[in-house]
Amino acid sequence: MKAIFIIFFYSISIGQILPTIPSNVFRLSVGADASNFKWDLGENFFSLHGIGRHYFDSNTHNDSIRFSSNFDLYHTGRVYIDSVDTVEEWLNQFNSKYNFSLPVFGAQNIDTSLTMSSNGLFSEVREKKTSGKRLRLDYGMSNEVTLSATIPILDSYIIKQLFSDYSINEIDGAQILIDYHENVKNEFNTFLNSNAYSNLRRGLRDTLQLIYNLYYTNNGDYSVNWIFHSQNDPINNQLVDPMFIPNGISQDTVSLIDLVNYFYPAQKSGKGINDITIGANILLKGNPSWAIDEPANALYGQIYLSVPFGKTISPFAKVGQKQFSEANIGSGVNRWTLGLYGSKEIESRSKSKVFRGRVFVQTQLHFSTVTTLNTPALFFSGGHSHPDSILSLVGNTYKYDMGTGLNLKVGGEFEVIKNRLKFLGEIAPKYNGQDNYSSKDRNWDAWMEKQSRSNNFMDLKCEFWLMNSISKYRFGPISFDLYAGYSTKLIANNTYLGWRTYAGITTFYQGW
Repeated sequence: MKAIFIIFFYSISIGQILPTIPSNVFRLSVGADASNFKWDLGENFFSLHGIGRHYFDSNTHNDSIRFSSNFDLYHTGRVYIDSVDTVEEWLNQFNSKYNFSLPVFGAQNIDTSLTMSSNGLFSEVREKKTSGKRLRLDYGMSNEVTLSATIPILDSYIIKQLFSDYSINEIDGAQILIDYHENVKNEFNTFLNSNAYSNLRRGLRDTLQLIYNLYYTNNGDYSVNWIFHSQNDPINNQLVDPMFIPNGISQDTVSLIDLVNYFYPAQKSGKGINDITIGANILLKGNPSWAIDEPANALYGQIYLSVPFGKTISPFAKVGQKQFSEANIGSGVNRWTLGLYGSKEIESRSKSKVFRGRVFVQTQLHFSTVTTLNTPALFFSGGHSHPDSILSLVGNTYKYDMGTGLNLKVGGEFEVIKNRLKFLGEIAPKYNGQDNYSSKDRNWDAWMEKQSRSNNFMDLKCEFWLMNSISKYRFGPISFDLYAGYSTKLIANNTYLGWRTYAGITTFYQGW
């Protein structure tokens, strides 16, 4: 009962701000908030290495480290024409036996130490708007230890995306392969229309026609017809082959603008419960702020765990194109926080007035455990223009480790109206390290890590507390405190810049 008397009679004037409360007391806070943030990401690099692998696939090779993809332009003769011979072997035997010189689709003379990719640049601006509620429950397990749980509920979470200033380059080194197949197609066409071809026995004619059809008809098993339109600049020349065109685009030719509009809707949205945070504040030294008889100078230890309850994007295989409109509400990872919080009471007296206040310093370290998340099948990161091909390159899931963070808060509070109104102000510089990604595709990992490069920012917060929990000055039978606040980012590097407003009510209940 002494704890309840203390907390209601004397100094809940600091309300929700205090790290601990007396033993067997519950503190419930219910609030609402809204925010608006904007992030100009500037100029970004992207690489269509997945499309480049259709020209020359440097990642697929056999045990002898010889490039062995059946679906690029480099060595198309490696495919088997029957159970015994490859196309190249069969044509070599045919030329030798009948004294012809038809191309044999052998390995081409290119620099195989280089990859082929269509590289480009784009500019991006994101805007994030949220509104929702926040529930927090604290329980005084003892006078020194307070347990807490925070549940954020998002009524609206909207991400707007604006892309502009696209540019994309030709694929370096691809022209040799294109020229080869243009010449081969012409040579085969000429031969298939010649008397020499007509004079061959039927079985040989059928095999030669089969070889031609494999590569130079649109429905051939290893068709390369797409390059005669795409050349060495497939995006700027517009895509025409189905293997490059997403199923959701019903067009014969597809441009870069079409791909951006498909993969990046103007708005992504979500709602629901966000990541839940549970933890404890522990009095390490000194006296808590609700103590009456002693100066309220104290040092607290803090430990929190953010549990990944918020929704992340769904698997593309399950929801298809709808994935592009889904917003990541939660982080998807278990996020640990270790911290220290120091508080010192300030009081000065004059003949006519007593000034009472408090200053505090808080430092926190954040780190995460590795988790597995669904892969976003996105054009600029995925290296290909078809979602299925992106997932084939990257994998349906990837491993994610959120970068280590370091926060510092310095602030103070003072009474504007004694026992009725308090003001709190704080400044909080924060640093977040680069996130780590691990998938089947190192290019995708590097692109995602570059996009989530380390960031730092500085928040400024102002908060007012209207107190109705001090028995002597309370209106009505119910003890409560009202609060309202505004925070803004003074500085933001590689992250969102904007503001947040919030308001709420805090009440206290005896646990017995």
